[in-house]
Formats: sequence, C-alpha cells, structure tokens
Amino acid sequence: MLDKFFSYGLDLLALVLPVSIAATNIVFFPLAAVWLFGARWTFRKWPPAWGWPEVFFLVYLGSSVLSALFGLDPRHSLFIIEKKDFYIVIAVVLVALVHGRDQQARLLKIFMGAGIATAIWGLVQCVIGVSQTDKSNGLFLHLPLVLAHWPRPILDLLSLLDGRVMGTRSHPLFYSECLLFNWAFAICFLLTCAAKDLVKWMIAIVLLGAALLASQSRGPWIAAAAIVFVAIVTSSTRRAWLLVGLCALFISTFATIPALRDRAVSISDKSFNSNKERVHMWHAGLQLWKSHPLLGIGPGNVKRVSADFQTPEERIWGSWGHLHSIYINFLAERGSLGLLGFFLMIGAYGRELWQAKRRASGDPWRSSVFQGCLLGILGFLISGLTEAAYNTAVVMMTFYFVTGIALSMSRNEKVPGS
Repeated sequence: MLDKFFSYGLDLLALVLPVSIAATNIVFFPLAAVWLFGARWTFRKWPPAWGWPEVFFLVYLGSSVLSALFGLDPRHSLFIIEKKDFYIVIAVVLVALVHGRDQQARLLKIFMGAGIATAIWGLVQCVIGVSQTDKSNGLFLHLPLVLAHWPRPILDLLSLLDGRVMGTRSHPLFYSECLLFNWAFAICFLLTCAAKDLVKWMIAIVLLGAALLASQSRGPWIAAAAIVFVAIVTSSTRRAWLLVGLCALFISTFATIPALRDRAVSISDKSFNSNKERVHMWHAGLQLWKSHPLLGIGPGNVKRVSADFQTPEERIWGSWGHLHSIYINFLAERGSLGLLGFFLMIGAYGRELWQAKRRASGDPWRSSVFQGCLLGILGFLISGLTEAAYNTAVVMMTFYFVTGIALSMSRNEKVPGS
C-alpha cells in the first residue's frame, strides 16, 4: 500500500511543482510526513542516504543558526530559517523514495511535460495581452474589449504583470527562474536523444525559450544564455550546431521585437532605474556586511534596516525585503560564514553530480540527466548574481526536486530498473 502511496504521490509532485506552489505544499508534506514519522517501518525499505551535500548543509545550517542568535531579531530569523532552509528535505525524501531507472525517467518526463505546459500557458497570456500592475486585482494597463466583462479571477489568470509573462506564478522572475531547470534538461536531452525524439526536443526548447523571452527577466536571460554556451562548448556531438541555430533564432527575435531589444539593452544601462536601485542595494548590503562581517545581521533582517539606506523615492514602495543578489544578501544577513557554508553545500552537490556524470559516460540518458542538473544549478547561481532566488520558495523547491532526482540516480546506481 505504501509503495503505491509514495509512487502516485511522487508522480503528482512532479506534475504540480512547475504549476502551483500551493499544490506542491499540499502534495509534498504528507509524503514527507508519512516517510519521516513512519520511520520504524518506512526506513527499512526507503532508508535515508547521506552524502557530503547533506553534511555541508548542516555546516551551513549551523552558521545560519549562529547568525540568527546573534542577529538583530533572533525569533524572526529562526522562523525564516525554518521556512527557507529546510526545503532540502525534498531532496532527502526523493533520494530515499526514488529507486530504479523507470521511476526516475517517469518523474522527469512528468516534470518536463508540466514545465513545457506552463511555458505554453505563458505564451497564451502573451498573445491574449491582458496586462495589469499587480499579480491580481491590480490596475489594468491593457484589457481587450472582448474580455472586459469576464470574471476578475479569470482575467488575473490570463494577465501579464506590467507586460511581462508570469505563467501560473506570482511574478515573472519566479516563473523564469523555475523554467531554467526545464531549459537545461531540454538542451541536454536534445544533444543525446534518439533521432525519433529530435524534433520533440527542438520544439520543447523553442517553447521554453520563447516563454523565457516573454518573461522579460534579464537575470534568467543571462543564465539561459550561459547554459546554452556551456552545453555547446562541452558537447562532442554535431547536434551542438542545432543549438547554435536555435541561438540565432532567439537573437533575431531580440533584434526584431523592440520591447525585447530595449529590455536587453537596459542590462548595461547604468541610468536605468532598476539597475541603479540594484547597485544601491548592493552597496547597502556591503555596508551591512562590513558592520557584521562574520555572522551578518541575521536571516530575514534586511527589511528591518533597509529603509535607513533608501532614498525618499525608493521608500515609496516600502523597505527592501532582499538585496537582489543571493551573494550580497547572504553576506548582509548571514555574514562570511553563511556565504562560505552555502558555497560548500553547492560545491558538494556539484562534485557528487560531476563524479556521477563521469561514471555514466557509457549511458547517454543518465549522463544527460546529470549534466542537465549541473547546468540547472549553474543557471540558478548565475541568475542569483542579480536576483535573490534563494529567498523564493518555489525556486528552491524546484532546485531540490531536480537535485533530488539526480542524486537518487547517483546513490541508487546498483538498484535495477523496475
């Protein structure tokens, strides 16, 4: 009975993760609770498997707890740690529950299918053209007359956020940062798939790439370009030229659509308001770090003190909740020890997956999964230069789901397929 419960539950998790954070919580936490609280029985068949990533997570967690205890608001900081840092449980549960190539392949297939479906939904939003100032109940910037009398919940579901696609997420950044993982896998599968699946993966890349473009999220744009570049230069197959051709297609799209072209040009525009505010945030974060270099001001406390660094114009929109960079945010809130712990944990993930990829050199599918996960992590880290992706629950859930599937393949290599 538990076999079916975990099997169906994991399939459902892979389906809802790219679509809804609420549904993800509803599905995952009962799975984790049954596995964890039934340890006397469940651990016999589905034991936890520990490695260096989990060890360094504990190092990182320890530094974060110290930062919270010696920070500006210990109670608030400890609550933030509980909310954000323990999403690693997703990877731990997946490593324990996912065994066999058939199950791993099925979960990835469902995850990719759901991710491509959200990309298509985002493109539908783009075509319909409803746009408002907030994710829901905002002021309409554009509303086609034919839709003017439609129920507001439906209009919110169809709406862009200030002209930017957000799919089923609450913000274009969350949408695009999650799609980066699907993008990385699609690229790797294109390079190694059977000839009969080639067109399928080309279409998937076009759809995912178009959705990323329509999100107008500049940090994920840079990360997506880096993923493609690394995939091309590390590929030994002629199919890399297909990626070059697809890149040419996306570049021509930038060149011909003014909104995208202007958005891309703004990346290097120092006078662009969003860029100026980001730079101001980073300077403020470095000042906070210098005042508390070892442990920072405590997780989640940027919002408490950021108003002191803001200009009057910036204060109109409220205090900064984060500093638009994973790394600056870590330095400010968790200090040098926290950032070091984070790098050790990410490095341990990368090392284990890289070693697994080398062992899988004779199995193109397994090698593609490991490479796709590694490129997804790369995209996450590059996007994190200008976005505080670690502060976003749905992004971290996706991160740990993807790494959990890959680690289950690495650590359960001797388990035969079903």
